Amino acid sequence: MKLSLAAIFITLRYSPSSLVAAQTQTCSGVSGPFSLKDVTRTCNYETLLDEYTRQVFDVTGSTCAGGSDVTAKEDLDAKMMAATGDTNGEDAAIAICKALYDNADLTAFNEAADKGSDPSDLHFEQEFYNGGGEWQEEVETIYASDDRSATSVLREDAAKVREFYEGRGSYSRVEWPNALTNFDDATCSSHAAMCCWPKDRQANDGNGNCATPYDVNCVDKAPADNTDLCFADLAKGNGSTGLDSDDGFVVFPGDGDNGEGSIHCHGFAWADDEYDSISRYIGNNLFFVSMYDHMHQRGYVKNIPGMPMCGCMDQMPIATRSDCTQVDLTEDWEMMFDGSAFTGKMTKVEIDFNACRGRNNRNNDLWAYAARLYDDGKMTAEQFGKVGRVLTNDEDGYHATEFAKFQKGYVAGYTHLAANYTLVAGRDEMYSGEPHGREAFNKAFFEQSLTAPTNLTVGVFDIGEAPIMMRICPSCRETHKKVWYRRKTPIANDNFDLLHSILYHTSSTAPTGNIWNTDFTLHSSYKDAYNDANPWQCPGGVFDYRRAFVGDCSPDGTKVQNQYSIWSWFPGPRPNVAYYVNKPEITGVQDYVDSSITRADGLTDVDIGNPKMAGNTLEHDGTYHITGSGTDIWSYSDQFHFKSEPWSGDIDISVHLSSFANNGGDRYAKAGIMLRSDDSPDATYAFMQLTGSEGIHSQHRRSKGNHARSTGGVFKTTPAQTSAWLRIVKKQEKIEFYRGTQDSGDTTVTWVLHSTDTILFPDDSFRAGLAVTSHRTDYLSEATFEDYVIEAYSFPTSAPSTSSAPTSWNPIVEIGNPQMAGSYYTSEDGTIDYVKGSGTGIWGSSDSFLFYNEQRLTANTSVEMYIKKFDNGNIYSRGGLMIRDSDDAGAANAFVGAAGGDLGAVFQSRASAGASTDHHKMIYVNYYNAMWVKLDMDVVDAVGVIVTASYKVDEGDAWIVLGSTELTLTGSTVLVGQAVTAGTDYYRALETMEAQKYVVA
Repeated sequence: MKLSLAAIFITLRYSPSSLVAAQTQTCSGVSGPFSLKDVTRTCNYETLLDEYTRQVFDVTGSTCAGGSDVTAKEDLDAKMMAATGDTNGEDAAIAICKALYDNADLTAFNEAADKGSDPSDLHFEQEFYNGGGEWQEEVETIYASDDRSATSVLREDAAKVREFYEGRGSYSRVEWPNALTNFDDATCSSHAAMCCWPKDRQANDGNGNCATPYDVNCVDKAPADNTDLCFADLAKGNGSTGLDSDDGFVVFPGDGDNGEGSIHCHGFAWADDEYDSISRYIGNNLFFVSMYDHMHQRGYVKNIPGMPMCGCMDQMPIATRSDCTQVDLTEDWEMMFDGSAFTGKMTKVEIDFNACRGRNNRNNDLWAYAARLYDDGKMTAEQFGKVGRVLTNDEDGYHATEFAKFQKGYVAGYTHLAANYTLVAGRDEMYSGEPHGREAFNKAFFEQSLTAPTNLTVGVFDIGEAPIMMRICPSCRETHKKVWYRRKTPIANDNFDLLHSILYHTSSTAPTGNIWNTDFTLHSSYKDAYNDANPWQCPGGVFDYRRAFVGDCSPDGTKVQNQYSIWSWFPGPRPNVAYYVNKPEITGVQDYVDSSITRADGLTDVDIGNPKMAGNTLEHDGTYHITGSGTDIWSYSDQFHFKSEPWSGDIDISVHLSSFANNGGDRYAKAGIMLRSDDSPDATYAFMQLTGSEGIHSQHRRSKGNHARSTGGVFKTTPAQTSAWLRIVKKQEKIEFYRGTQDSGDTTVTWVLHSTDTILFPDDSFRAGLAVTSHRTDYLSEATFEDYVIEAYSFPTSAPSTSSAPTSWNPIVEIGNPQMAGSYYTSEDGTIDYVKGSGTGIWGSSDSFLFYNEQRLTANTSVEMYIKKFDNGNIYSRGGLMIRDSDDAGAANAFVGAAGGDLGAVFQSRASAGASTDHHKMIYVNYYNAMWVKLDMDVVDAVGVIVTASYKVDEGDAWIVLGSTELTLTGSTVLVGQAVTAGTDYYRALETMEAQKYVVA
């Protein structure tokens, strides 16, 4: 069978002898000339050695008869190395085989058409491969001759092509025409080439739709369609077309009769190694694919506008696929040795042209064949990638086309009149955020549009008082590029999400609340929609609700298909679609964070944890409509949307969550008020929330990277509440969570304490705001917040205590009178310290704990220690390293170590005697709180030092800095050592830290 594209496989006439067997045959070596005849295997070291052993070394009468220690391998290696100068037989064989292939007879490419004056004359071929010339332009006719005999008969005019195919094209190596612009080496880095034809000019060959009589049925006829043509970059074709267009391009939307018409593409590929058998005969493959198989046999001609007819992939248009031909090869050759040099000669070449055999048995497919070459190590990743940028290997080439347009500086879009319209949903290149949520859309559409009804309780809206929405679809048919939706009725069910239904509905059943001719009509202009004139008709009077928004309807009722877009179907029948409500952008609901509006410093409206769908905040008159996606606010990290502002100190924050639209239907969708240390996914936080259907909860993450936990119980009504009053009050480290009630007609909210907890925010700074997560990655939830109040809380605190005079130094000291005596002892091998401490805590303005320490002069100091275990359940307990001004209970200090309750590494300090303790940072480490900790002290002046705290999990890890703080000291010495507190006033509280002895440097 003779078919199409590039690969070369050698027919094996002899089974290879094993290399081991060859090495065991001995003699004194063969002297004098010899020849290796009728060799058919690929020329390489193994073939040369096998043939030398079989045809020369082991032949009866050779010099082996007497026996010797010289093997056939040693004998041949010595001869080849002497002939080539290489240092080993393998390299010498490579040089000898390359010479064989380089010296093989080469047939000039222009012999195929026989139009050139000499082998270098490729003018005809240049014109041919660009898509021009007599073979391309002419169509057979009977009107050019007096006797009505046919002229411009392709197979007669191109008879030399068949002659060449039956001769040297199939029995010799044909030159690769890299002198042509189409195949210039600089544009062939992909190691693949292709032709694409839009025209068929030959009848009765079983290909294309050209038919007789030619003058009637073969004018502008099409080839057999085998691809979807997508994009032509005119700059890529400049070398062949001469258009000299750097910015021009052509996009071919649709396919077949709904697009560019019938296009046929066919190509071939070759190996990165130029001596590989599939690389040496690419000239033959090009001739067969372009001149013989497709032009002579099928009559396929012409080029895609702006592109060459044939060329290397770097010059060709983007298409979804291409057929493919490989070359299956039989070569006979011989190798002569004259005693000093090797000379090879090709004696016979036979070529079969067959369909490519590609990856996973995908045959006759150029992309799949390139994939196979890549899998076999014959094509590099870069070369395969370049093939994939031209052949998209998908259904419609959408992504490749959009990327190509983007590289040209173009994206699909629509510039709307901001005085009349507001974007409420857009996708693909018309995306500027996820769609409006239910309440935000209803507010914009029914209450704030230019045609908003004065009465939302009537059965049918009057003319001029019906909300209008416009859909833009740049790739749709002309009649469907702009469509206006006129709403006839109010929303009867408060839980019905009209916009979500328009975007996502795919059922054949009409959605209750959005029925054609009952709830809405479609129109071709805003004027018609305003006046309720010329509504669209549907085929047979039936709206197909599977086809979102347009239902296969049209202005005159003709069925028009594939003009719809489903938001969950990508790219779907129509990408790049947007919906606009007839509401001015600067009025009503609009983006809360907007550069055109002055906002508080530090205000952010962001997604946390990179959820799949982007959330947003829309605001109007103090009402916030916040959408959010994400997996959850729970576990070790969170995904949600967060509108927040920076805060520090104590706070009182409350809100009325008046509506929670939960399109995903998830019972653990969450919305509420949050205090959060920062915008990282695993940050410390406190969260008072309403869930999708599981009531009101409070939850927290006490340290960065720790697992989130709930606090308090669940308050749930039947049916589950969809609105709630929520409040958080922060009083130093104490967090109070409240839920509220409000009687009808009463403006007073009655607050009920839901739960309390202790949360330490780094340096008492955090972000305060509103949070929403859908608990579903593929859905948005929308929460509407009203009566949002955020203000500082004035919490009375006691005056700082004064420090008493420092006592004399003691290595084991109970600071602040703990309720139980602590202890210090070491393991029998002396490697582990066991430090037990009681006490109410290391916090506030006065501490109570056990301190095992040593006295050091105030100087630059570094102290580090490994905490093996501190795994009690008390979140106020602490065990770690401390640098302290004195053993007075209110002394200045810096502490780094483990926080109980598995909260992790914590850094805290008291800047001066009697001051309050500052919490700097806390990061979850592991279940046992096992870690290395370190304090570095740098002297600033006579009374001041800066202390930097760090931690790491494993000894070989890099230190992670928790922060730095400045301490004011009262003397020339400091205390350095291990500190442990139980963190509770329970009379028998005692906690143990297991640690290696600390080291001071």
